[in-house]
Amino acid sequence: MSDFFKDLVYSQNDIITFPSGIPGFEKNREYVIVSIPEYEPFEWLVCVDGSKLRFAIINPLLFAPEYDPQMSKVQLDELEIAKPEDVVLYSIVTIRENPVDSTANLIGPLVINKAKRIGKQIIVEDDRYNTQEPIMRNK
Repeated sequence: MSDFFKDLVYSQNDIITFPSGIPGFEKNREYVIVSIPEYEPFEWLVCVDGSKLRFAIINPLLFAPEYDPQMSKVQLDELEIAKPEDVVLYSIVTIRENPVDSTANLIGPLVINKAKRIGKQIIVEDDRYNTQEPIMRNK
């Protein structure tokens, strides 16, 4: 998979700017979202500032349809959201050797204003969620 990202082609319009970076990676601010069909439903948030930083991400509603993180207006202000339909949510994923053990961070969703191409990781204080939420649940 690493070869896939080596020759990544994208345009300026594909770049999502995280003005504050992502916690722990504050200096890295420009990313693109890459979909690779054979890895669906996962996507990749790939840093395009010259570093090799990338995160596996997933839309949390795909495995937790009741997901409804509570965020304050102050937390969302930086994203300049005009309409709710401009918002896209992702969770950063930890992919384990056994895919069934993979988890997603529901405490720190990535909130993206797709119209303005601005993103932010928002930390929610909500006891319903944790940083290692199983993606595959036993039925």
